[in-house]
Order: sequence, then structure tokens, then C-alpha cells
Amino acid sequence: MDEACTVSIETSLPVYAHLHDLMSGYQLKDLVNVSPEAFKKRIHGFLNLRDYAMEGFEDPTKQEPLSVDFHWGHHHDFGEFAVPGRMCKHHMSMIAVFVDELQALPRSLKGLRVLDVGCYTGGASLLLCAMGAEVIAIEETRKYAECLDYLRYAFNVEKLEVRHLSLYDCTSPELQDWFDIVLCAGVLHHLSDPKLALRIMFNLLKDGGKCLLETKATAREHLMEFCSAWSKRERGNGDDPAGWNSLLFTPEQLAGMMTDVGYEVIQPCRVIKYKTPEGRLFAVGRRNSHVDMRRAGLSVRTVR
Repeated sequence: MDEACTVSIETSLPVYAHLHDLMSGYQLKDLVNVSPEAFKKRIHGFLNLRDYAMEGFEDPTKQEPLSVDFHWGHHHDFGEFAVPGRMCKHHMSMIAVFVDELQALPRSLKGLRVLDVGCYTGGASLLLCAMGAEVIAIEETRKYAECLDYLRYAFNVEKLEVRHLSLYDCTSPELQDWFDIVLCAGVLHHLSDPKLALRIMFNLLKDGGKCLLETKATAREHLMEFCSAWSKRERGNGDDPAGWNSLLFTPEQLAGMMTDVGYEVIQPCRVIKYKTPEGRLFAVGRRNSHVDMRRAGLSVRTVR
């Protein structure tokens, strides 16, 4: 179990109980297109999946364990059985923070288009759908995208579309200027080029749309922290593979980068005591209109 799971999750926010109730709509009793027996067998198959070739990798020793071996994302109680996840129930806690603490999400997302970036096994995506949103969930690791797509099919979640995509691939015309909300939770610190990622998400939003960010923060006061300073501590081992990280941000650094790519930062970027003893960095940016970005040193000069 992930070390973070030993930290008590935030349940005091008023909306948390409501979100917990919504997730109870994804249990064996709610299956539509498969039998409980077939469902349990398929979930068991995912949990035992060890496959690097399906991801297009040539050498699994060069890759992260979470990309090679299947690990369930968020805790899910399916009624007759439960699957513990590395992220515990943080999908509910994180969304509760955006609803109640930051007031960046309404309790009902009916009529809103949401992009869930890096959906993992889909805890947040399913919850956003249960809140009424029309959701496109993207995931660069094929095995996790296939798992969520199976859950979508099994529970007949009509407002969910799952795509096996990296965020960096989301430059096709049909996705531009499309979403009311882009949720990027637990992803930004894993990315090789966060500034480019922030701009791509900016382009995916409608005018007036909001980007909701949740990421790992650095304890340093002034400097971004590069992964090489602590990669051995974070990577873990084969029995308990940890995540991988590129850049960590202070609130001021993240706000500045968001401003550089075009966002109005409508909530002060701040660390909230959630998920880990050190807390996590939350930010909310709005695209008021499509404007140019600061392009000096940009890795992909042609980004819209």
C-alpha cells in the first residue's frame, strides 16, 4: 500500500459525504453489460497484468514499474468486494477540496464538458460523471486506459469517453476550445515539460473555462526542485513502486508559469494539508480569451 494511504484523508468538507454516496453507484448491483462473475474475473485479470510490450516499450528495465505492471489507482468498493488503490480515496478528497475549499467546482456538473488528464484507473473520471459531467478521460499508459474503458462499458457510463493519449498528443482540432473544465490532478510533477503541458490545456479550454491543478509541492521556498535530488527516495522498489517526478513547484512558481502561458490565476496557488503530511499544491486558472504566451525557450515553438 502507498505510504500516503496511512495519512487520514480529508472527510470534514461538507461535499465529501455526497461524493462518497455518488461512488456507491458503481457496485456489482449497478452492472449493466456484464455479469458479476465476468466482472470479477476481468478485474482480477487487470490486477495480475504484467506487460511492457503492450505499451510499446523495448526494455522494461528502462521504464517505471507503474507503467510496466498494473497497479490499481483509487480505492473502489464494488459492494461484494473492494479493490484497494495506491491513491486510496484521494479522488473524493481532491474533488471535495475543489468544491468546498476553493469553490472552483459546483456540486452539480450537469451540462459541463470535463477533460480528466492522466485518469489512471478512473476514480476521478467516474466521480465527475456521477456529478453530471460529460467526461473525456485521457491516459498515456494503455493498460490503465483499457481498465477504465472496461468500467465504462460494464456500468454503461454513457457520458464517459476514454482515450489512450498523452496530454502532449491533445493538439487535434476537434479538442481545441472545447472543454469547460480541465482537471490535471497528480500529473504535472510527472511531466517532462510542464510549461508546454499548461499551454496545451489552455488551448483545450473554452473562453471562460477553468484549469484545476493538483500537484506535488516542494518544501523549498524559492527554487524549483529537480527530480535528481530525490529520485532514489521516490522510486521505491519492485514490491512498492513509487511514482516518478520531474519538477516540483512553489505556489509562486506555478502561478508565474500559469500566467506566462495565458491563464488568469483566479485562486491563490497554495499548499493544502491533504494526502500527505506535507500537503499538496492546488491552483485554479481561467482562460478569459485565447492570447499568445511567453515563448522564449519553449521546447515546441509551433504550439498554438
